[in-house]
Amino acid sequence: MSEGFPCTKQPVRILSCSGNCNAGQLANRAAVELAEEGFGVMLCLAGIAAGSSAFVQAAADADLRIVIDGCDCACGLTILENAGIPLEKHVVVTQLGICRNSALLLKTEDLAVVKDAVRMVLKHQIKAIALFKSPKPLSHAERARSRLLGGKCC
Repeated sequence: MSEGFPCTKQPVRILSCSGNCNAGQLANRAAVELAEEGFGVMLCLAGIAAGSSAFVQAAADADLRIVIDGCDCACGLTILENAGIPLEKHVVVTQLGICRNSALLLKTEDLAVVKDAVRMVLKHQIKAIALFKSPKPLSHAERARSRLLGGKCC
């Protein structure tokens, strides 16, 4: 590993998109600021995508990894999947009500939304829930009622 590169296990690794749009730049800026605030240590997605053993190992050794992707293309998530590195947390900027555009001007309020979303994801452990298997298929009317109720019964 190169000098100055953290060799020890880190509790949280923050990996972010840095795409050529507002959403990608918001993801990157949020990652930088969160790292500066002590929420974790940034790690280079491009290094993992390039197969750099130091970056791949650093990501694999982390206690927790979070990817902040700019849009639903989810390049960051895909890079980790391709490298065989598990991902515990994932935030997508455009799923936070922020519209993707080609302007690279970042709004302070959008940055705050992204950072808050990452803080919430890191604060709360989200557990996978087994999907309920209905003993019989639901009718069209029952499915519509379920959607109206937000998936809740009665």
